Amino acid sequence: MKIKLKSHHKKPCIGILFGNYHSDHPRQLLRMLYHLLSGEDVEVRFYLGTESSSFLTDFGVTSNRFDYQYASFYGMSRFDDLDLLIVSIGTMSIYQDWITADEMIDSLPDVPMILLETEKDMPDGIWLIADNCKGISECVDHLVTEHGLRNILFITGPEGNFDSNERLRGYLESMERHGITVTDDMVAHGDFSEHVDDIVEQLLDRNPGAEAIVSANDEMAFSIYKVCEKRGLKVGQDIAVTGFDDAEMSKYVVPPLTTCRQDYDALSRRAYEKAMALIRGEDVESERIITPFILRASCGCPVSVANKKETADVDERDEMLRARKARVDFQHDVWKSTLLMREMIPETADMREFLSSIGRFLSAVYVKKSYISLYDTPRKTEFSDTVRLYLLQQGDDIKAYGGDDAPVLSDSGEAGIHDIVPEGFYISFLLYYEKYQYGVLYVEIDPSRADFFYMVSLELGNSFRHLHMSIERERYRAELQALARHDNLTGLYNRLGMAGNAAGFVKVNRDRLLVAMMADLDHLKQINDNFGHSAGDTAICKSAHILRKAVGKLAPLGRTGGDEFMAIFAVNTEKDIDKVGKKIHDACDRYNSKSNNPFYVEISLGFHAFKAAEYRELSSVMEPADHNLYEAKKNRRASVIK
Repeated sequence: MKIKLKSHHKKPCIGILFGNYHSDHPRQLLRMLYHLLSGEDVEVRFYLGTESSSFLTDFGVTSNRFDYQYASFYGMSRFDDLDLLIVSIGTMSIYQDWITADEMIDSLPDVPMILLETEKDMPDGIWLIADNCKGISECVDHLVTEHGLRNILFITGPEGNFDSNERLRGYLESMERHGITVTDDMVAHGDFSEHVDDIVEQLLDRNPGAEAIVSANDEMAFSIYKVCEKRGLKVGQDIAVTGFDDAEMSKYVVPPLTTCRQDYDALSRRAYEKAMALIRGEDVESERIITPFILRASCGCPVSVANKKETADVDERDEMLRARKARVDFQHDVWKSTLLMREMIPETADMREFLSSIGRFLSAVYVKKSYISLYDTPRKTEFSDTVRLYLLQQGDDIKAYGGDDAPVLSDSGEAGIHDIVPEGFYISFLLYYEKYQYGVLYVEIDPSRADFFYMVSLELGNSFRHLHMSIERERYRAELQALARHDNLTGLYNRLGMAGNAAGFVKVNRDRLLVAMMADLDHLKQINDNFGHSAGDTAICKSAHILRKAVGKLAPLGRTGGDEFMAIFAVNTEKDIDKVGKKIHDACDRYNSKSNNPFYVEISLGFHAFKAAEYRELSSVMEPADHNLYEAKKNRRASVIK
């Protein structure tokens, strides 16, 4: 496979997608790829999927209905104008209840791809995978041939996950070679995390007298250790346990874990090397990476001289365990405190100020560069909304947008975002709250700070929810106020609206001659009685339109009774008052000459000129105008029926 870089880019931009970030495998991939690529003249966007249903069960949450947010989160990469994608599809297994691996891949930008942990033929992509099947087979072969075990159970990963299926196949093929029958009860599906205690309990309950459990990864093997300890079973003596991956803690648990080494450094390095070869215009091919069998004591073997080099003494092991516990405690405390802090976030309805405060916060926690991309409206369904750049932060320099002024980001591959956002290595975090997805936070940070910014992203997701609720409340309040101050039929002010706006208009026009006008639609009752209320409504609305054009769009104008209108407008001389009256009467005549209505629309008028200093309240200027209206009505037509 060869690729052609986008000509409008200053530097090639690589996107790297992970899931299940709280587990060891994606952490190591991130650290290694960050380290390797930081020496190259490229830009990078890391997309971290971090939520996990199984993790939340530790805090009493029985299910997480919103894993699909992370499945769809990766679609935001379409707006980052990438040249190349590296996708760790195996770490995204927890999202595949909502979307298949193929559907997820299809939702990503149409750019060349290096796919990790699955074998998939693609016209514009290659794959890199560990030899999962062979690795697990070696574990089972060792348990059977070296220890004579036959009642061997297996806990694999999620159904449909490529790594999970490959490792299950290795177990089944090895058991078949040794003539051992495998029943459905001997196999369980986990999620590749160390929070599968219930699944391990059920597996052991279904298989009393089990001699060994082969785990499809080390994280789940650590869960097996916990369950066995609770049941009084000694790993390596009463029951054998093997894993897969050779995670950092595998040699420090007691007893050290027999496993297969998934060489994350090798996988990361090969992904990096192939990515850089593609950028140089070279041809690359897919590859399968070997997984050496690592013999330790959990399978029942004594610690050999050959393994002493990697066997820590008691002090070193205890220190490692303390460090790991401190890390786990930090993660748990941060994530739990986030849920509590959600209740303490103040509400605001000002988008620009809200985003500016985020920028100031990011600067205060030593983020050199960041930006936030948001949907125009929070999304709850499929990816379809406009995406805009709402925040750009470089140190103390913060640019925040409030709405329509925010630059629109294109997903068509056109130049745009790279002209706005400074070059860098950005790690991205989803901004969401339950069913509402708002956008993505991008921060240029060291990978060691990812846990903290995961906490920040959860807080920001909650904050955006509060913000949008406040905006909706303000909009609803404004609508209620508008309804309370406006006439439903004409849209003009009602009496309350006139009282609230007249004083302001008088103040603004204090240097001009002001006029109070009372107007009356002639014989509305006659129209209603003879032609129905719909005809009366037509006459009222036409009168409102004629009066509005005559007094101007800025003048307070209201319908304050069934057939009654009032207004305040400004003129330069008293002669202009007569011009307004003539304009109204002429407009009525033109309408009546063209209208097919069986009635006339005619308006009686009363005016009162005053100066701003004379204004005390609305009634003080309208009463004289109303008196003049009464006199004018004496001259109206006796009947408006044509």
